[in-house]
Amino acid sequence: MKVISIIFTSILLFAISMGCGEDNTDPAKNGNGKNGGGKNDDTDTPVKPKVGQVLPDWSEGYLDIHAINTGRGESTLYIFPDGTTMLVDAASAIIAQDDPIPPPLPKPNATADPAQTIINYVSHFIEPANKDKLNYLHISHWDGDHVGSPTGQMHSSGKFDLFGITRVGASIPFETAIDRGHTYPRDITALASHRNVASYVKMTDWAKTEYSATREEFKAGALNQIALRKNPSKYSNFQIRNIAASGVVWTGSGTATRNTFPENVNDVLAANPAENIFSCAFHLKYGMFDYFSGGDMQYQGRSTHSWFDIEAPVAQVVSPVEVMKANHHATNNCNSDALLSKLKPHAVIAHVWRDVQPHPDTIKRMFDADADCQIFTTNLTDKNKGPLGMGEELSSKIKGTGGHIVVRVEPGGHRYSIYVLNDTNEKYIVSKIFGPYQCN
Repeated sequence: MKVISIIFTSILLFAISMGCGEDNTDPAKNGNGKNGGGKNDDTDTPVKPKVGQVLPDWSEGYLDIHAINTGRGESTLYIFPDGTTMLVDAASAIIAQDDPIPPPLPKPNATADPAQTIINYVSHFIEPANKDKLNYLHISHWDGDHVGSPTGQMHSSGKFDLFGITRVGASIPFETAIDRGHTYPRDITALASHRNVASYVKMTDWAKTEYSATREEFKAGALNQIALRKNPSKYSNFQIRNIAASGVVWTGSGTATRNTFPENVNDVLAANPAENIFSCAFHLKYGMFDYFSGGDMQYQGRSTHSWFDIEAPVAQVVSPVEVMKANHHATNNCNSDALLSKLKPHAVIAHVWRDVQPHPDTIKRMFDADADCQIFTTNLTDKNKGPLGMGEELSSKIKGTGGHIVVRVEPGGHRYSIYVLNDTNEKYIVSKIFGPYQCN
């Protein structure tokens, strides 16, 4: 029995020494020219995240980017180095499980309300940074998988429908709402198909009276519209550059912009473009760390209308990044060669929620841009694994295929790690760890 005990103890100690299942990817092996040579240590981390444990709270000086998985679209929480907070989108599309292009089950369970899932997640993670308040509530564009769809449930004021973004705004106080505007190329609130936009506008009006919130239109080219609210002087190496919105794109010089859509609004209306190409896009920079977010930007239909390819003018002014949020859930009409060849992301976060996402051609373009690209998806349906050609090699092609995905950048913006959190409950347990990666 003593021999057996010694053997068991040796095995246990060996398992602990191997990191208990952590995938601490060596950046020297997995990085490219932009992300190589980092060391796998925790000298800068006050509380080191561990597999099987709750992700430690954000700390002063860190930048957190949380891809929240509701199974119903896209939602991202940002906690900036000084504790300023921003939520971009509120994934709450209404769709049946028997839809021809079915979604995964809602998260964390089949009966979960997506808006409440977001509220619970945001409330948990912003508490140490900003107590119970969001500094920014940002909408990338007006599609239901980003703002939600009307449910018929009215707010107690009786003035607006409760769903996605309006439930979040009515539950968590915010200072500033930012969106692409609702009057171009027509007044969207007047359309029956966009009751969600009308309710959102009414919610922001209510919030203005309730707690002095404000609402602004996203300004392409601006460098300070989304800024640190708590201690900007301490983190002068942090900034967000607005790149594009509603066809207006930054030129790359100062705050100058150009309109890439037809000057005549009637020509825009006649072409009837998808809402996706109106998406807001921005570039976040913290020290050496760079990140790009472009909503649902796409290029579908560009052979008929060249300006439908909104990624093309954006590609002219962007530069390499460590991490990119995949445009339009990494489906088949986005993340062009032109854009990816400029961004060259070392890691891509794809908010996947339909079984046509991500698309094999899109994944190929990502690897063409960086052969060592680390791809993470919030979901991956069984039906889509075959077309992706993954099979047993799935883990070697896509690092994370389900869960909340958190990018945590260390103070100063020199290194970052990526954590996959269990999304089947609301305990926020770490299931996988990647990094740290060195920024260049």
